[in-house]
Amino acid sequence: MISKLRRSSMKESKVILLLMAVLLAFPIDSRAQQDSTFSMTALGPEAFEVMRHFFAYDPGVPLEARVIDRIEEAEYVREKIVFRGIRNSRVPGYLALPSHGTAPYPCVLLLHGIGSSKDDWWEEDSFASGGQLTQSLLASGVAVLALDAEYHGERLMNNDFESSMVFTFQKGWIQRARDMTVQSTIEYRRAIDYLDTRTEIDTSSIGVIGYSMGGMMTFHLTAVDPRIKAAVASVTPILKEPYSALAVHNFASAIHRPAFLMLMGREDEQNYTPEEAQQLYTLVNSDAKELVFYESGHQLPTSWTRTATEWIVEHLR
Repeated sequence: MISKLRRSSMKESKVILLLMAVLLAFPIDSRAQQDSTFSMTALGPEAFEVMRHFFAYDPGVPLEARVIDRIEEAEYVREKIVFRGIRNSRVPGYLALPSHGTAPYPCVLLLHGIGSSKDDWWEEDSFASGGQLTQSLLASGVAVLALDAEYHGERLMNNDFESSMVFTFQKGWIQRARDMTVQSTIEYRRAIDYLDTRTEIDTSSIGVIGYSMGGMMTFHLTAVDPRIKAAVASVTPILKEPYSALAVHNFASAIHRPAFLMLMGREDEQNYTPEEAQQLYTLVNSDAKELVFYESGHQLPTSWTRTATEWIVEHLR
């Protein structure tokens, strides 16, 4: 009997290892190379559990967090923080607390796009109108936390100062782009652990807003971390790879409880078609979900920041 159980366990382990190998092997491909016959379907629960494994981490590893700078403005206090991520990394970020209202505050994680950084969430003229979104959230009494993804902002030195735009789109180092995105998603999970140490933050009211690559990470993070209460994924690229560890359709059906808003450009056809966006939306399993199209390409009109703020405020409180 023990021998049979051992053989059964070994067989299951081999299946899991095979699935992991397949999932990790699939790269992010360009739309020109993607299979036009691809059908967007959800993973089964067993396959998703394998997928979830890639975003696991050891919460027992010390955060070693510290505040290294602090500025006070009329509407908010912003701290520059750093904590230990994964692979022995150090992760810099900005945590901003409203100057009005009463703590503990709801908090929104802001996930930037490829080639951007945490600083873009403080610049009015950034591609994603990030400064307007941040100011809108703080004015609504919501704290914000923005990190530099791996190989972005102050972490550019980790790739010998070469931009992720270069190694992803010019050199075609797709596996590095995949690893970068998975690592950064895990480090946002570590960021929630950090927020749990801050008495000013209500960690029962954590939201996520992501733009482009950050939209992909919003799907990943919301699907694998049950602490997310509300999310907004904006102009999220849709990868037509059936078993990719990055393709967002593999995560959509695992989004159950969180309120989930998709903001998409109807003319963003380099990253998805309106029909594909609708298919992805259908896969999202949340009872509180919405899809909004803008008559734009990958750069949404600034009004998206108001829509995102209203959604987050409504569903975090």
